[in-house]
Amino acid sequence: MIKTNIKKQSFIKGALILTAAGILIRILGAVYRIPLGRMLGDEGLGIYAVPNQFYLLLFTISSAGIPVAVARLVSEKIASGQYRDAYTTFRLARATMLTIGLVFSFLLFFGAQWLVDTGIVANPNSFYGLRAVAPIVFFAALTASYRGLFQGIQNMTAVAVSQVADQVMLVIGTITFSYLLLPQGLAIAAAGANLGALPGAMAASMIMLYYYWRERREFKEWRQHKSNLGNESNWQIFKNIFSTALPISFASVAMAITGIIDNKLIIDRLQLVGYTQQQATAFYGQFNQMAYSFINIAIAFALSLGTSLVPSVAEAYAAKDYEKIKQQTAQGLRLAIIFALPASAGLFVLASNLTLFIFDNKQAGVPLAYVAFSIVFWSIHLVTSGVLQGMGKVIIPVRNLLAGIVFRIAFTYFLTPGPLGIRAAALATVGMFTISSILNILTITKLVGFKFRLYKTIIRAGIATVIMALGVLEIYNLLYIFTGSNNLATCAGIFFGAMIYGLAVIAGGILTPDELKRIPKIGTAAAKMAKIIKKT
Repeated sequence: MIKTNIKKQSFIKGALILTAAGILIRILGAVYRIPLGRMLGDEGLGIYAVPNQFYLLLFTISSAGIPVAVARLVSEKIASGQYRDAYTTFRLARATMLTIGLVFSFLLFFGAQWLVDTGIVANPNSFYGLRAVAPIVFFAALTASYRGLFQGIQNMTAVAVSQVADQVMLVIGTITFSYLLLPQGLAIAAAGANLGALPGAMAASMIMLYYYWRERREFKEWRQHKSNLGNESNWQIFKNIFSTALPISFASVAMAITGIIDNKLIIDRLQLVGYTQQQATAFYGQFNQMAYSFINIAIAFALSLGTSLVPSVAEAYAAKDYEKIKQQTAQGLRLAIIFALPASAGLFVLASNLTLFIFDNKQAGVPLAYVAFSIVFWSIHLVTSGVLQGMGKVIIPVRNLLAGIVFRIAFTYFLTPGPLGIRAAALATVGMFTISSILNILTITKLVGFKFRLYKTIIRAGIATVIMALGVLEIYNLLYIFTGSNNLATCAGIFFGAMIYGLAVIAGGILTPDELKRIPKIGTAAAKMAKIIKKT
């Protein structure tokens, strides 16, 4: 058996690397929407959002489940010494994703007019944006294949670097193209914003190719290695990839389709109660672009945890180490909830203040306050889905998510035209992830005997969250009275809220010194501080 020399990280360290990248990406994603939102307005953001939903759908169909499948299968095969099969898994997945990505890029470009003519796209102004995002599908598919390989060998650094480069270039491109094309009208400027994602997608592909080239000697050894267990045929490996990837892709496709349905439902249903198409598009922009900017930052850690758990759980499952799976599940859930609870509470109490500060749009705080409640359940869904995918039970989280999606569509359809308005779509999101996360936990409990410890997992962090939320409100109100500045009071509330929660978590023993030590770079110092606080 050969020994891989490629840098490998624990699932917690890998999750923290991806989280650092994810938070930076989502902060950049929120920050660039400030000038973009002020250039395009909420109506322009609504036009800009629609092509992104179709890009997400086609990218998801072409590749979304394959990186997870590659990560899981590569991890399993390395654990059993089947290095040649591990490399063949990646090679076949890459060829498939390149082919499908190219086909879908052409389909979106030449099918844009049909989408508008048939009314599938509710606002015809999104036509140019649909064509602008078409080539991004190809580059995103290429990048995803390499990310699956590096996730499989539990080296998240390459993945994180490509993600950050992608977002940095996207921010620059989006703002630049939108600004330059603004004199041509709102529809063209929004399309320019859509086109701004192309430089980032290309940069991400180049970076992943560089990391692959850097490890080329290692992968050459993999190709030449013969396992004692024998090597699978290409056809068998191909079937293994797609038996794992298709259910995961189906879940992602369902989410992407739900986003498109949301666009159609929200805009059409709001017009039933007297809003114009422009007003309804503006409400959709507030919900999908402004409110979701904050939510995407808040779920970054849970998303990273879920991604890192797939290869780690797969390795334990292959060894039939169910105790390790239970331990990783409990740890992943607890860490996700510790981060999700204060994020949810903070966004709820400061919703309108935040959207006024960031987007100069106080009204966007209405859907944000309601959708903030989804963060905890969304985080649980992401972690538990990663555990189930790692165990090879890829259909189960799909089935559970579909149950939530049915609820979301029905809730949005029936209640959006009523008094709730856009708040119905926000609450529908909360309900969707509540259903899927509970079903996921029940399934893991049945499979490996996992026990969800309510007090240790939620109640103690919940108490710290309540203390933080009350502190944030008090600090905001006091500072606003003295300064009259919403921006200053909001920033102070966020800063001191984080301090209050951090101290409450350490003082309450919610995170132990041993757990803090595992955090890269700052872990040792944080653990020492925790011991000092507990002694005082």
